Formats: sequence, structure tokens, C-alpha cells
Amino acid sequence: MAMNWRHILREPLVHFLIAGAILFSLSALFGQSWGIGYSEDRIHVSAEKIRQLRETWTKRWGAEPNAEQLRSLIDDFIREEVLYREAIASGLDKDDTVVRRRLAQKVEFLAQSLASIIDPSESELEQYFEQHTEQYVIPAQVGFSHVYFSRSSRGSGAERAARDARAKLTSGQTSVTEASQLGDRFMLQYEYPPQTRAQIRDLFGASFAARVFDLAPDRWEGPVPSSYGVHVVRVRHRVPSRTPDLDEVRSQVTRDFEDARLRTAADTYYQGLRQRFEIDIAEAALERRGP
Repeated sequence: MAMNWRHILREPLVHFLIAGAILFSLSALFGQSWGIGYSEDRIHVSAEKIRQLRETWTKRWGAEPNAEQLRSLIDDFIREEVLYREAIASGLDKDDTVVRRRLAQKVEFLAQSLASIIDPSESELEQYFEQHTEQYVIPAQVGFSHVYFSRSSRGSGAERAARDARAKLTSGQTSVTEASQLGDRFMLQYEYPPQTRAQIRDLFGASFAARVFDLAPDRWEGPVPSSYGVHVVRVRHRVPSRTPDLDEVRSQVTRDFEDARLRTAADTYYQGLRQRFEIDIAEAALERRGP
């Protein structure tokens, strides 16, 4: 039976093995540059490095560097390389938290970059979507109108005014503009298209959002308290929550799948490296209290 190379290349263990091979090759290529010092005192500025310097300058400034600028770029690179090698040879990287983190991140990025080589297949996206469907559920929404009554200006009379306005509103058809004139001036809108509970909460507060979602449609209800004061509210639209098709959220599912695959690749690579070490933790120090 023919081997499914595309499937094999997606396995996290394969990513780990490839990453290990690359790191081993880099170590062999650069001698002791991954360790304490260097096996040679030669700095070679290759044609590839010069091309990178030229391209970096061009992307930043929109034009290729002239001969003097290119020579300056090379001198800067040599200076940085000399100082970097001296720092590594002197062990300055060992106790520097920032340097340690940057180096650790670079190795982790290497493992992740290997996992991002292959695009996810349709079956992988479908499987991921089925396993994480709850993340993509489109929440219920409510559209409503309201009349506002300010507690700061009316005090305890705000609730009474709201009840009086509700009685007037339920007695006949009233437009949104006419209804708003029964209350106080409001800094935001008097009518809202369908909004999620989170959106309404962010605008009016959690208690208002919870109450609005419980109101019967097409009836003026209240008083409903909010972070601004009290309101008489009429729910005009209800949109139930639903689970979308994969095609509706394909771009988001693809991003989430790739993020998860990168995390898995980095974790798998780390666990493989960790097994090479004997971990010794001073457990007694964990119980220490005070200075």
C-alpha cells in the first residue's frame, strides 16, 4: 500500500524530528555557535548575507543602497557579529533573562514554522470545526427601542415617571421619536438594531442586558434599570442563536486550526527536548516562607 506522505508530514512527531535534524545541521554548520564559544575566528560575509542586507534596506527606504551605504551595512553587521561572538564566548548570555527568553523563543519559532509548511486539508478543517463547534455559535440577538429616565435629575421619581410613560405608550401606537419625548435626553441611541447580550451589556450594564433578553416582544415594559438610570423598553426584533456552516466561518476556523497546530508542534518539540534532561527541583525551597 502506498504511503500517504501528506498525512505523515502533518504528524507532530515528524515536525519534532525535522526540527531536531535542522538544529543538528545548524550546530554542525556553525561549529560551537550554539554553545559557549566558536571553533574559528573567521567571519564570512557571504553573498547571501549581502543580498539580505540589500533587500532589508530596499524594503525600508524604497531604493537600493549605494556602494557607500552597502559598505556601511556590512560594517555594522561585522561589528554586531564580533560583539555577539565575544558575548557568547564570555558566557554573558547565561544569566541574562531577556537573552535566554529570546533564544528560547527563536527555537520555538523554528518548531512552529515547520508545522506551518502544509496547508490544512478540508477534512482536517471539518474535524476541527466539529470538535470546537461551540466556539463558533452565533449568539442570540435582540433589537429594541427605549425611553430613558435619569436618576441623577429625577431621583426616586425616575421609576414613577417610567411607569407613567409605559402606561401612555401601551395605550396606543407611538413612534420612536414621540416615545423618546416622554423621557429625558439620552446621550446614545433610542433605537438599537439586533445586538448580542455582550454588546448590550457593554452599553447598558449586565442587569439591563439580562432583563431585555427576558422581555416579551412588541410590548413596552419597565422600568428596566441600567447603568445610566431607568428605561421603558420595547423589544422589536429577536434573532435566535444558531450554529453556522463551516463556509460561513471558514477563515476563522482556518486561523484557529493553524494556531492550535503551531502550539501542538511547539509543545511536542519541547517535550521531546525535555526528555533529554534530568530535571532536579529543590522542592524544599517551594515551602519556604518569608525572606
